[in-house]
Amino acid sequence: MAKRVDRGEADTTEIGQLAAAAGYEVAGECTQRRKQDAALQMGAGKVGELRDQVIETGAQTVIFDNRLGPYQVYNLGNELPDGVEVKDRFRLILDIFGQRAQTRKAQLQVELAELRYELPRAEAKASLAKRDERPGFMGLGEYDESRENDIKARISNIRDELEQIEETERDRRQQRRESGFDLVALAGYTNAGKSTLMQALAADLEVGENVEMHPDLDPTAEREDRLFTTLGTTTRRLDLDRREALLTDTVGFISDLPHWLVESFKSTLESVYRADLVLLIVDVSEPIEEIREKLMTSHDTLYERNEAPIVTVLNKVDQVEPEELRDKREALS
Repeated sequence: MAKRVDRGEADTTEIGQLAAAAGYEVAGECTQRRKQDAALQMGAGKVGELRDQVIETGAQTVIFDNRLGPYQVYNLGNELPDGVEVKDRFRLILDIFGQRAQTRKAQLQVELAELRYELPRAEAKASLAKRDERPGFMGLGEYDESRENDIKARISNIRDELEQIEETERDRRQQRRESGFDLVALAGYTNAGKSTLMQALAADLEVGENVEMHPDLDPTAEREDRLFTTLGTTTRRLDLDRREALLTDTVGFISDLPHWLVESFKSTLESVYRADLVLLIVDVSEPIEEIREKLMTSHDTLYERNEAPIVTVLNKVDQVEPEELRDKREALS
């Protein structure tokens, strides 16, 4: 694995967690701090070290924590042993989403994101073919002359279907408000403990007595220590003294996602954007700088579309000492 160059020391913790969430067993890692190489992402010498490590460990996939362009994937594939697959952070996240998507809406959004990811690669394969180069299996796949147009047509069809789903959900939100419910959404960085908090706050029963009446909702709020446990939305009743509310848990945020990937999941995030109140969940057991970075990612995701007031909630307070909790609360206020 190679870590993108950013603030501070290279840290492969999160990309390792993502790899594990996708079902990979990490055989080793490789880091480098330098200006990104346009052709290979890493320096040629470091790529040689990576190749040796792949041979030594028998690794079948190399995952980069930063974004790889289509030509970088192609070039890296040529530098590594035959059959070794090259993926970047975004491709890995799409793999996880594909594994977790249960509802029709989630599946459509994953497909839309995958097509948007694939489109520039289809264009690159066309360019390589015109140059009479071999755009083969080195991460790009075989060349299909009609693939680019097929992708664009499918993207258009998915957008139309998602718009119909969004319209149905807008009507459902309005009906719930008219029934006297306030709409509260849980938001936050992935694995911050949103689903666990939901189980502690809300009733065990899913909204309504007939689950089939709510095709937009996943049936349970899972609780697991892994990234992206929740991909769809789960809504439950929340009693607030004299008021009734519906509490919705949804997909977690993660840093360094391109706009097109966030936009692909706009339909799911609408439950956050259009809520009456957003509870932004923070794992307070993490280091303060990590908390700040994750809060920044969350606010960046919410900034353009969110309509509701945001209340930051410190979660996992039982894992820190009172003095540490006080210091972190002051630092974040």
